[in-house]
Amino acid sequence: MATINQIRANRRNAQHSTGPQTAAGKENVRFNALVHGLRAESPLIPGEDRAKFDDYLQLLSAAWHPQDEMEKSLVEQIAVTQWKLARLDRAEVKLYEDGPTGPEFALSIHRHYLTQIRLQHAISSTIADLQRYRKIRLERLPKTANPDTEVFRQGVIMCNTDGKCTYAILPSICGLDGQWRDLPREVLADPTIRN
Repeated sequence: MATINQIRANRRNAQHSTGPQTAAGKENVRFNALVHGLRAESPLIPGEDRAKFDDYLQLLSAAWHPQDEMEKSLVEQIAVTQWKLARLDRAEVKLYEDGPTGPEFALSIHRHYLTQIRLQHAISSTIADLQRYRKIRLERLPKTANPDTEVFRQGVIMCNTDGKCTYAILPSICGLDGQWRDLPREVLADPTIRN
């Protein structure tokens, strides 16, 4: 057991060792205590590819079409959680590579499975939150059209004196989310009017 004088000396010495002071030094030691990265503040840990994560986030954004900052945040939360789930799978493979031994291995596997269930539940919960939020947001939108009957708006075709016709206003369709979107010119037929 340490004496009172030793404890006081330890406290004085601790005042001199306050860790890195510069931003570069703090960045270097940021992940020193990292074990598996499942509770890391950053979605990426050293050794993971930022471009792959960004590509994955873009795929989810393309699938969910977030319309506002809240939806973007929920889609990003889904991406981060799925990224951590993949990280957990890689950590489980490393457990088996080390060679299973005794009760420590069983406890580690049990912890992995509990964490996997927690992450899968978090993904499902976030998807449900996103769907609930989207439903509420769409209910708050002004009713400009009857969604049961009006799903297509015709465009306006303008013709010049040479007989060349073009769309002045593009036709548009109403998506499942209630948003009206113009049809791209590339998919429209020739706007020439035949009498």
